[in-house]
Amino acid sequence: MSVRTQAYHRGAPMPVIPELKEKISQITNLPTLPQVAARLLKIINDPQTSSNDVAFEVGQDLALSAKVLRLANSAFYGMPRTITSINNAIVILGLRVINTMVLSLTVFDMFPRDKNRSGFNRIGFWRHSLGCALIARMLSNRVRKFLLFDPEEAFCAGLLHDIGKVAMEQYLHDDLHRAIGFGMEHGVSYYEAEKQLLGYTHADVADWLTSGWSLPVELQAPLVGHHAPEAAQQCQDAIYLCHCADFLCYKAEIVMDVKYPAPRLWDECLDHLRLRDTDIEELLEQVKVEFAKMNVFMDIVAGR
Repeated sequence: MSVRTQAYHRGAPMPVIPELKEKISQITNLPTLPQVAARLLKIINDPQTSSNDVAFEVGQDLALSAKVLRLANSAFYGMPRTITSINNAIVILGLRVINTMVLSLTVFDMFPRDKNRSGFNRIGFWRHSLGCALIARMLSNRVRKFLLFDPEEAFCAGLLHDIGKVAMEQYLHDDLHRAIGFGMEHGVSYYEAEKQLLGYTHADVADWLTSGWSLPVELQAPLVGHHAPEAAQQCQDAIYLCHCADFLCYKAEIVMDVKYPAPRLWDECLDHLRLRDTDIEELLEQVKVEFAKMNVFMDIVAGR
């Protein structure tokens, strides 16, 4: 079935309700962006920044450096020779790729992996996040002739698009599990379950969570607006692209749980990105091949 046959419920993002504000105000240990990621975000766009500057920042954390090198030498990046140092990785892969790695890995580590909690498929969540990141990057590369959204920023946006769900697991655990149960019982997407049952969504939580992270607006906007692209007032390219990538993950069956219906697609995003059904079919075939190369990402985020 053509993706253009999917209907889309047009509704603007809801303001954060008083009850949520009260819950948030009671949380005293809100996660902040790790220092190495925060510093890299500041220096990455500085024209005076050198590979040595970035290598020094990353090198302050030996565990992070090891993970970056592990990723750099994975099949996903397909380097013809072994990368043996952070500086070498920066020269070969580029500053923005390294920044993507660091931001991704540090955000993954911000939330403890509580294996005793049931009902939230953490592995399925990260699998879907990685799939969305991959598709967002592929879409960005396809449309970059007329859309100014960097593929690495697209990858980051896709990877972090559902970070509000992880924050809910940590800080709004009961609400999260009520929404999970409601969605399964009524056969609606998780986002629709949140709206109907809770009156707020993981996108609202993402807005609250990342507001103090000093993320570039092009990166933060998709985290907040990917389910309501028609309401976007800025960074429409980034939001539309992340919205499509999220939906296409479901078409590719890269999902957190098969029991959830796909979120609804706003067709105008496809028009804006100039994507035809044949483009979608071709991309989904490519995803099967490329996603198989992302096992190292899954191993790292799963702590293996």
